[in-house]
Amino acid sequence: MAKGYTDPRWVTMVQIMDKDGKYHPKEKWHLKAGSRATYVEYWYPYDSPNRKALTWEQYKRELADGRDPSEFHLSTKYTAVFNAHDVEGMPELPAIEHTAVTQDELIDKLIHGMEVKLLMDGGDQAYYSPTQDTIHLPTPGSFTGEYAFHATALHELAHATGHPSRLNRDMGGGFGSSRYAYEELVAEIASCFMGVNLTEKASPAHIENHKAYVQFWIQEVRDKPETLVRAIKDAQSTAWYMDWKAGLITDAEYTKSTDSIMEVAARNRDRDAR
Repeated sequence: MAKGYTDPRWVTMVQIMDKDGKYHPKEKWHLKAGSRATYVEYWYPYDSPNRKALTWEQYKRELADGRDPSEFHLSTKYTAVFNAHDVEGMPELPAIEHTAVTQDELIDKLIHGMEVKLLMDGGDQAYYSPTQDTIHLPTPGSFTGEYAFHATALHELAHATGHPSRLNRDMGGGFGSSRYAYEELVAEIASCFMGVNLTEKASPAHIENHKAYVQFWIQEVRDKPETLVRAIKDAQSTAWYMDWKAGLITDAEYTKSTDSIMEVAARNRDRDAR
């Protein structure tokens, strides 16, 4: 949208050429002359001892199984993508069909466990109000499907964990500030972690939407790459808190997870002091 495109679809050159007929076997796509690529920055966790890249879901499972966060580091790769507007032969963007949405049990458990109000009065916006400690969403029928609704709810619930009565994060930054970008990273990464617990699983398109949102806010903190590392750690703490409040882990498991975070933080402080 920032580049003036109205079509949300983006494809790689491999997808456009599709030599093996994997992506659009009955269609011929051609990149329009003069089209310029946009480079997507993708960050992923890397398992240093085992020398392999992980998905964020695999990373979460490794930590839950007792692995030390210091065994992992972040890696990045850049991919050139082109907007659908610049590709001849792509079908027209289908009209959005609004469907009935049944609220997932996970959302109900979080609302109850976190003692936060969720109101369907947001018009065309979804947001969390720290002063009122309330979440505001559009009506469920305004979303393209159940996963889109629940992923948005999880994002706003992740914001709500920052309230002083919960994890007490600094949420004072205005829109466009580095503080605001940091909080958006924490909430979106945490919602990705929590999304694996939803009844409806994320499709490849949903995953791409998560990645695009995270990558947009990464641009706001790219001059401080260590900020992303901190955001991921805070997102993991947020997800563990949400797991606890949803009854997915016991009190003892949550205490163990928070103790491990404090130990890592202490080691990092000792390392920085040397």
